[in-house]
Amino acid sequence: MDIDDGDERRLRIYEFGDGAWATKTEATLGRDVRFVDVASIGGRDRLLTCDPGRLNWFDPESATERPLVAVTASFDPPRGGEIPHVDVSRDVNGDGRDDLVVPGVDGFSVFIQTSAGEFANPVKVGRSTDLSRIYGADGYRYNPWDESRVHEMDYDQDGLADLVFWNGDHFAVHHQDEDGLFSPVAETFTTDVTFDSDRLSSLATGDMTGRVLHSIADLNGDSVGDLVVFSLEGASISRKRSTCEVHLGAPAPGGGTRFARAVDFTFQSDGRIQLGMNQRDFDGDGDLDLMFTTIEVAYLESSLWKRLKGFMGDDVWLDLEFHPMKEGLHSDEPNAIRRMQLDGHPSVREFGWVPLDIVLRGAMHEERKTQKRHLRAFNTTLLIGDVTGDGRSDLLIEETHRKLLVFAGVPGPDLFTRQPQRVAVAIPNDEEYTWLVDLNRDGKQDLLMHHTSTTEPHRVTMLVAR
Repeated sequence: MDIDDGDERRLRIYEFGDGAWATKTEATLGRDVRFVDVASIGGRDRLLTCDPGRLNWFDPESATERPLVAVTASFDPPRGGEIPHVDVSRDVNGDGRDDLVVPGVDGFSVFIQTSAGEFANPVKVGRSTDLSRIYGADGYRYNPWDESRVHEMDYDQDGLADLVFWNGDHFAVHHQDEDGLFSPVAETFTTDVTFDSDRLSSLATGDMTGRVLHSIADLNGDSVGDLVVFSLEGASISRKRSTCEVHLGAPAPGGGTRFARAVDFTFQSDGRIQLGMNQRDFDGDGDLDLMFTTIEVAYLESSLWKRLKGFMGDDVWLDLEFHPMKEGLHSDEPNAIRRMQLDGHPSVREFGWVPLDIVLRGAMHEERKTQKRHLRAFNTTLLIGDVTGDGRSDLLIEETHRKLLVFAGVPGPDLFTRQPQRVAVAIPNDEEYTWLVDLNRDGKQDLLMHHTSTTEPHRVTMLVAR
């Protein structure tokens, strides 16, 4: 989809058959289309378009847009001349059907898809939506729900995921009922666990210390959500230390969940700052494993020697530290570590260090557009998915702009092969332009890449897993 010289929104749909791609549908969409998405509705993939005031679905038979639901979306495309892909569809109630999560100024409107392929009345969930951490994207794909700060947990232990968010001084929970719908009125509860905010980017200001609510997830396999707090302390950069504290959840006497005030266990990385925690079942055993992204404190301070090394091609490195769960416990030390470059293949334009506030803001913060240095920080491609079809996660890391490392998932505590397969392929300049998707529905995820150019037509490359 693109905007032509006449300001028309042109849509082209291609179909694969007989070993080649051919144009199936061409259409002109309305001039008010702000963004698009794809959702499975009634068992069929549908292209969604957003106009001011409503979401539509595109009918390929008649080449027209048909109204779907009325919305008041707060997402405005950050750049002109393009129609971005904004993820507003996801399964939030666990029934296997795509629902709609539309950002607004006062939270998200959640539309649940019924078995008839229709959408129930929306429920307003969450607080005002801060999209600053995604507006700095270089590509055209944005995921507002990732910044919703809405957590999915079974608060009342009835086997159904509820929607929970922090609301200043208490938690609010929208219960899910047996029909998969969420209550429009939230129940509130408090906790004895202390933290300053639920915005991770708040640590990037001031003295860059504090305690932030990171997530709520079942980290010990007892089907009860646990509270994770990220803390950062240290008066100077060289003394900075980060900790992920886990407060285990337990059924409350009067119903619901309560979190232990005392810290049950912690994760620290000596001499390193934790920048993120990914919760995923890497080995396919049904338990949540953890991956911490960390950076050496030494990389966070400038010096003449570091600048010279950066000019000579030395790079800043991130560690991916994996902690698998066994019998309800995560290992204190990582079972596996893999490394990746902070900003892609080394070049003389790099600096050999990176300020702490930039790494705390994240890869896609809108301030990235105005900062004069480290413009490529966090643009190295990192993908996690199942490209072998064995049910275990595989790790794909960009080594250079023309080479991809594939660490296949293996049984046992190591999680991945020690020696990767090297795949020679041109990789886009930013990971926002790469996706894993099962294109041919064979149970293996394939690699989809969008290559942009200012002088030539854009092109799409697909690597089909075999």
